[in-house]
Amino acid sequence: MTSFDIPEALVRAEIDEAALCDNAAVLADRLSPARLKCVVKANAYGHGIDLVAPALFSAGWREFCVATIPEALRLRSLLGPEAQILAWLYGPTTDLDEAVRADIELGISTVGALDRLAEAARRTGITARAHLKIDTGLGRNGLSPEAFVRAFDWLRRHAEDSHTDDSEGPDAGADIRIVGIMSHFAVADEPERPETAAQSAVFSSAHGQLRAVLDAADGRLGESDGLDVHIANSPGALTLGPCPGTSARVGLALYGLSPLEDGDPAALGLRPVMRLTSSVINLKDIPAGHGASYGLTFTAATDTRFALVPGGYGDGLPRAASNRAEVAIRDRRYPVVGRIAMDQMIIDIGAGNDEVAIGDEVVIFGPGGPSAAEWGTWANTINYEIVTQLSARVDRVARKGDGR
Repeated sequence: MTSFDIPEALVRAEIDEAALCDNAAVLADRLSPARLKCVVKANAYGHGIDLVAPALFSAGWREFCVATIPEALRLRSLLGPEAQILAWLYGPTTDLDEAVRADIELGISTVGALDRLAEAARRTGITARAHLKIDTGLGRNGLSPEAFVRAFDWLRRHAEDSHTDDSEGPDAGADIRIVGIMSHFAVADEPERPETAAQSAVFSSAHGQLRAVLDAADGRLGESDGLDVHIANSPGALTLGPCPGTSARVGLALYGLSPLEDGDPAALGLRPVMRLTSSVINLKDIPAGHGASYGLTFTAATDTRFALVPGGYGDGLPRAASNRAEVAIRDRRYPVVGRIAMDQMIIDIGAGNDEVAIGDEVVIFGPGGPSAAEWGTWANTINYEIVTQLSARVDRVARKGDGR
């Protein structure tokens, strides 16, 4: 028997727009008076930027963040001119002109990037808007304490040069405006760690120094009182009160997933946005001693029944979860046995199980099944990776309801 028609896409990610927008509202209320910046990098954490960004924009959110310039340009094409878009990850040869023309605000992590952004502003005749990115201890991108001193010197010289420049023509007035200062917490998901306070102190000092530079420039570089100040990520937004700065860049929590170890999204007022599903496409009775999948890493101890389910590492499911993961069929959990292959996995539903039928929906993770966090545990990774690594083969479909 077949319980329902199998859709064309064998693996589907249902995106609950109501849950997404509710999560944004919960987070914004928690952050207030700081503002919510919606982080939609990495294809909206695997949820589909084409679905997520317009849904958030329609719900009234206007501040968005991505990592790369191509992501930012795609976002601009989706949302139009009203959205405020920030990107911060680019290389020393990346063309910045297109970003400036598209009114993309850029994070500045090197003094050389200031030079290149100023050149892009002159070439385009458009004022470039920048956020100084300060490395306060994470050790990734951003200006180190020594580098941000040099960046402040660069800004002072630039302000002096612009003050004495009385040139006219298409490049006149094209310049850099510093509209924000940003950093990123390393261990805000562990509230007892002292490094978060240390990072905050470095960030506060850099903020004060930048304010002095802007004030001395009499507005030629931007207004100190109007700076957008942001260091908090999802963990910081959820563990620190009040939220530091004027805004917070929130990613994972926006999608109803907890960035905290052993954190319960429901306890935080959040609902998972993604429900990843597949279907049973074959059933077969298996005798005791029969193996399952490549390498025969699983052998049936007794007679049993296998269900074949599309979904494998070609779809982004972690092979490391083989022989550990579970899925849900008709509201009951069943184990994944044998190695997860590129396109499919085997589910042991037990001998004589006549409840499961070909065509039955399989909930891989999300409401009605295991969580993304459980899959992360089974694969020795984190929930961030489980959702963001879903491949383009997975069909993302919007759901207008409020979850299962």
